[in-house]
Amino acid sequence: MAVTQDRPHFVQHCDGPVFLAAGTGSLSCACGRLLIQGYAPEQFLSIAIQCGDCAAVTETPSLAEGRSAPAAIVVAEASAEPCIEPITLAANTAIVGEVERDRLAGLYAPQTPSSNTYSFDAAFLDETAAQFAELTGDALPSVQTEIKNGLGRHALAWSVEHLRQRIAAGDWACLDSTETSIASLTVAAFRHFTATWSQHLMFPAMLATAADAGFSTHGLAQFAAAHCLVMQRNRIGFPPVLGYPGRVDHLLLGSGPRDWVPVYTRVFDRFELPWGRPWDHAAVRAAVEQAMAAEAGRINPKNPGLLLLSPGAVPGGFDEALVPAVQAAMLALGRRYRGLMAVAPVLLRLFPARTPHAVQYGYGLFPSVNRHYRGDTLLMQS
Repeated sequence: MAVTQDRPHFVQHCDGPVFLAAGTGSLSCACGRLLIQGYAPEQFLSIAIQCGDCAAVTETPSLAEGRSAPAAIVVAEASAEPCIEPITLAANTAIVGEVERDRLAGLYAPQTPSSNTYSFDAAFLDETAAQFAELTGDALPSVQTEIKNGLGRHALAWSVEHLRQRIAAGDWACLDSTETSIASLTVAAFRHFTATWSQHLMFPAMLATAADAGFSTHGLAQFAAAHCLVMQRNRIGFPPVLGYPGRVDHLLLGSGPRDWVPVYTRVFDRFELPWGRPWDHAAVRAAVEQAMAAEAGRINPKNPGLLLLSPGAVPGGFDEALVPAVQAAMLALGRRYRGLMAVAPVLLRLFPARTPHAVQYGYGLFPSVNRHYRGDTLLMQS
C-alpha cells in the first residue's frame, strides 16, 4: 500500500487490529502487524493507519475505476485519532478519507438530465411505477383517487393513478386542470430527481428521505435546491447520516475551504393548491416573516444557516409575489436574525411543451441575502 499521508487518520494503540470488518482479506503493515481484519478494499478508501509497532503509515487505495460508489459512508478526518480498541465496521458501510470524499463528490455530482421534457402516456406511467419498485423494493401503494386524501398520503402514487384515469378517459392535457397539473408536476419531479441524483454517493439516503414524503414536491425540494446551488457554482455537501440508508436532514453550503453552513428546508404551503389561502403581497410577506421567526431556534448567531422555503404547487403569478416578499422581509428583519445568511424560495414548476400530453419541468432558487449576517456570505447566484 502507498504511504502518502503525513498525518494518519488512525493510530494503533490497541493489541488487536484497528478495524474489524466483514471482508475476506486482511491488511497488515510492512512490518507484519495486523491493521485490518476482514479487509475489503471497497470499504476502506484512502484511509491512513499508523502501525502500533513500527509507526509506519499505511494508506489504503482510493475507489478503483469502474467500481460502484459505496452506498453508506463515514468520513474520517486526518486527526491521528488513537485507537485503544478495534473498531467494528458494518458490511454495508465504507470509511473514506476527506480527500477521497471530495474526489468522489466530484465524480458523483448531480447530473443535469439531457432533456427536461416529459411526455405522458400509459407506457411512461408504467415505467415510472417500475422505477419506483426497483428503487424502493415495493410497488406503488394504492391510494384514494380523491386529491385531498390521496395526495397527502402518497403524492407519487396518487399522481400516477390520476394520470392513468385521465389518459384512459381520453381528451385530456397535462395542464388542463389544477389536479392534473399537480399530478404531472409530481411525476416529472420524481423522474427528474432520479435522473439527477441516482449516481450520487448519498442517493440511498436521498431516496429514503423523499420516500418518507411520498415523493411530494416538498420531499424533493431540498434536492432541487442542491442541484441549483451546484449549477450556480456553489460547493455543497451532505451531513453524515446514521444507519443505512439514513435520512438527509439538511444540506451543507461551503463557506470556506473547510467551513460549512447548514441549509434547512421549511415547508411553506400556506398558499399551495388546491387548498391554499388567498394571497397578496402583504399576506405573503407576513407568512415569510413568520417562517423566519419559527426558524430562529435552529438558525441564529450561534448556529448560522440558510433557509429554503418550499411553497409547493402554487397559483400562477405567485412566484412573482414570493420573491419580492422575501426580499422585503429580509430588508425589514435581517438585523434581528443575524445568524440567517439568506432565505431562498425553491420553486418547482411546469411549462407547456409542444403537445398537450407533454410538459417541460424546471426549478429555480432565488436567495435573498441578509446584509446583516454575522459571517462570510460566500453564496454564488449565477
